This record gives sequence, structure tokens and C-alpha cells, in this order.
Amino acid sequence: MIRRIDLKTALTCGALLTVFALAVLRSNHWQLPNPPSGWRALTVRRAPPNPEDGIYAMFDAARAGDAKAYLDCFSGPLRDQLAATARDDAAAGFKSYLLSQNAGVQGMAVTVTDRPSPDEARARLEYVYSDHNEVQNIRLKLEGGRWKIVNMDATQPVQPVVPYGTKATD
Repeated sequence: MIRRIDLKTALTCGALLTVFALAVLRSNHWQLPNPPSGWRALTVRRAPPNPEDGIYAMFDAARAGDAKAYLDCFSGPLRDQLAATARDDAAAGFKSYLLSQNAGVQGMAVTVTDRPSPDEARARLEYVYSDHNEVQNIRLKLEGGRWKIVNMDATQPVQPVVPYGTKATD
């Protein structure tokens, strides 16, 4: 016996499957692109950047010895000053400087202390070493969708309440 599939039933099932697939994709933060931006398969919605991202990007670039990525984390006169230092030291010298400056860092903590405007922030960065800690105040500005460092104070030593490496329990 041959059974014919009803066209209305097939189209209804197809439409329901499409709606279900779109609902699953939307619940996972996927969205279809708008036609003016061009046709792409699917895009993922990203969280807006926060000031901490700029500091972590600087630290990651320094630990990797990536001078270009490191300089891209800065803006204004501070970037110009660092770029001049990088040119004077040559690429290999600046890379070794970045690596040596961050070799002893065991960890870091970033706290945003002030947001005077949506595109400006001040943060306190604490470097954790095996025998001491240092704090540094940083000013950041949102430029081109990325937080960039525009000013850094000199680091100041601080005595941690609990030194690094202390056992949690006796």
C-alpha cells in the first residue's frame, strides 16, 4: 500500500521545526544577522568589554613578550613614550624587558575604583609576588570598543594581610 504525504502536513511540520530550531538558537544567544550588515551564517552576541579586560590584555601580552600587542593596550602620551622605549631598545630588548618584568608575578587582582563616565575608568592593580605585593593605580579610556590604559602611577609596595604561599589551615 502506497501512502501519500499531504503537502499541508509536510509544510506545517517544516515550519514548526524551523521555529523550534530558531528558538533553540536564540536561547543560546545566537541571532540571525540583519540584511544591511551582510549575510553571514550566525553570529554570537558578545558581552560589552569592561575596564578589567584592558588590564588583563596588557598583562597577557607582557607575559607572552608580544611588544605589539602590549603597545596596543595603551593610548595617548603613555603609548608614545612606551613606543619610543621599544624603538630604542630594539625588538628583542623590549621583548626580554617585558618577560623579565613579569616573570616573578604569581598573580594579580584588579579592582575598578571609579567610573567618572561610561568611557573612563580608574582601577587599582595589585601584583602578587612570592615575597611581597605591589599596587598600581591605572586610568583607562574606552577607545574603538577596547579599554586602553592612558596613565599608570608608579608601583608601591604593600604588606599583604596573608603572605603568598601561607597554608590555609594548620
